Amino acid sequence: MSKYILVGVDDSPEAQIALHWAVEAAAERDLPVRVVRAYLDEASRWPAVGAEGYLPPPMPLDRFEHELNAAVRYARDRLGYERGSGWLANTDPSDALLTEAEHAELVVVGTRSRNKMSAAFLGSVATAVAAKAPCSVVVVRGERRAGPVVVGNDGSPDSENALSFAFEEAARTGERLEVVYCWQPQADHTASIDSTEELLTNWLAESLEPYRDKFPTVTVHASVVAGRAAARLIEWSATASLVVVGSRGRGGVAGLLMGSVSQSLLHHAASPVAIVRRAKES
Repeated sequence: MSKYILVGVDDSPEAQIALHWAVEAAAERDLPVRVVRAYLDEASRWPAVGAEGYLPPPMPLDRFEHELNAAVRYARDRLGYERGSGWLANTDPSDALLTEAEHAELVVVGTRSRNKMSAAFLGSVATAVAAKAPCSVVVVRGERRAGPVVVGNDGSPDSENALSFAFEEAARTGERLEVVYCWQPQADHTASIDSTEELLTNWLAESLEPYRDKFPTVTVHASVVAGRAAARLIEWSATASLVVVGSRGRGGVAGLLMGSVSQSLLHHAASPVAIVRRAKES
């Protein structure tokens, strides 16, 4: 089966933003779009059916189907009829997306606007999909905008995958690429901070040479900054078009599908966040 960009929709404005992001990403990658509109029919699962007691109201299936058809039509109008398809799924939204993600190149989901309840909103679909999908996931916040692609690099295998993804994204969009290495000086650090930063800067520049050769059109700026990676990348997200990180990063273990940095970014970044995962990682 050919790959596609997978996107989940519902009746929220954030889902429409995710749909637009997914269609633009599909056009850039020359891929079709697969749309999932999932719902849970509580009545079909309710144990009190046929007995006295509360019954959930009937599901507005016509509305759900209309939302799905409108999203598929949007994709087809921009990509071609054969490049838009959809599934109206009577199941948990995260389960539906994870099922379809088996054949996806990329999964795109929306998230609510940042507020005091953002963690609760993210606790369901976006976090579950970002943690468990077998491919890379983009969690979209806000309309697509111009700005650098920012990628966190810590020298781990996961960050190598993130670097490849970020260079490809910058090459497709023409945006500048900002590569950020974050480190935290210790109080008992034996070498001077200046000399350590110089060593890290030289290492970072050398590690990027193969990517510069492969993507000669990409303008790259590399930075070594002090501080917690999550906090510094959240700062960079204020002007970024996309922030890219590996799913785990340095010190990650196979059983932990999403590390603390990627989780923090999902909840607090001001831009879309790409969680890059190697194929079949999960």
